Amino acid sequence: MKVLSLIFIIFFMTLVQAQELVEPTQKLNGTEITYNYTSGRSYHVKFEKAGISYRYLTGSKPEKWWGPFPYKAFETDKNIFMTSWFEQGYGDHVTLLINFNNNLLYGSALIAGTETHFHGAKIVKVEKN
Repeated sequence: MKVLSLIFIIFFMTLVQAQELVEPTQKLNGTEITYNYTSGRSYHVKFEKAGISYRYLTGSKPEKWWGPFPYKAFETDKNIFMTSWFEQGYGDHVTLLINFNNNLLYGSALIAGTETHFHGAKIVKVEKN
């Protein structure tokens, strides 16, 4: 009987945990953000139905838009988003944790399969269309 009770508890806990997961969202579409990493890099990113596009403001071509790249996003809590995309043709895998509540962002990327980017950033501008 104890084994049966334990199985029921584990099954119920698994269902409760699975119900807490959120579905992917498109709520970021129409949003543009500018942020400055602690490393000194700055980006302007826009989310659209076609994908995510960005300008590398501290790079050699700050006026050039890269993308759009298809992206996925979760709203993990109110105004907190986790988003990820792959840059086809460049080999970059990027993940951002964006917190609009305190205007902080955390980025992780594997760049060209060889360089790891892992920094925090301050969001300095947000525009929602």
